Amino acid sequence: MLKFTRNRIILGLYIVVILIFFLYRGFPSDGIKNYVAHQLSQISPQIDVTIDRIAPALPPGLRLFNVDLYHQKQIWGRFDNIKIRPHLFSLFGSAKAFTFTADAYDGKIKGDAEIETKSPGAQVDVKASFSGIRVQDVEAIKVISEHDVSGIMNGTFTFETEARNQNLKGNLLLSDVRVDLTIPIFNQGYLTFNDVTADVELKNNNLTIQSCRLKGKQLDASVSGSIRLNRDFSQGVLNLDAMVSPHHMLLAAVKESLPFGFLKGVKDKDKGFKFKIRGTTDAPQFSLN
Repeated sequence: MLKFTRNRIILGLYIVVILIFFLYRGFPSDGIKNYVAHQLSQISPQIDVTIDRIAPALPPGLRLFNVDLYHQKQIWGRFDNIKIRPHLFSLFGSAKAFTFTADAYDGKIKGDAEIETKSPGAQVDVKASFSGIRVQDVEAIKVISEHDVSGIMNGTFTFETEARNQNLKGNLLLSDVRVDLTIPIFNQGYLTFNDVTADVELKNNNLTIQSCRLKGKQLDASVSGSIRLNRDFSQGVLNLDAMVSPHHMLLAAVKESLPFGFLKGVKDKDKGFKFKIRGTTDAPQFSLN
């Protein structure tokens, strides 16, 4: 009986090995690659995805290599590889559920996604976390910001879309941040922050900064408000309120650049200086509260 059982196990393993071998040898990479890229692009009409190659993975799933994400034909993200593993029982229903992991910018991304295929236009729900992302390498940040930004980013995000309605929420934590300014402020060519925390929401074309706190060597700051995005990011409409608390070294430099007694008149007790940011992202306008 023991010998019979052992032979069955060996035969089963042999069959599995043969199936895996032929699966890899005969895997229709190009066809599945085009199908997956098309399905990902259905999330938004403004998104395009390209995949270098695709292969089966164990546990059962797919591994995508060198995945590029484009927004309005402009590169926004590059992923070294993405592994997608379906929840097997969901494959028999209209809502397909997946678990995914990805390597990008020396960091990790992992999460779950569900796609409802019966609704008019795919309904997509994604929940994910990320860690160790090198900010200076992320193409989307280079597109949005005219300043060079570096640091390490961790956090979580959720993404929901149905037809043309999209909602992206993020909780971000950045550390060892440096911002190289295009135009120096009070003779400061760059700003550094020990950490930056932010809660943001992007709904359709409106980016809401619910809270953003920055703690740095030259200053501490907080920002809230909204940015109305346009197809040209440089023309985003700003509606932001900020509070800045300069540290003593920066405060000394500011005093030398402004009329005597000016700061005393606008300083909000010990909290700092309040001001509004209006205009557009390429030509912001600052005014004191």
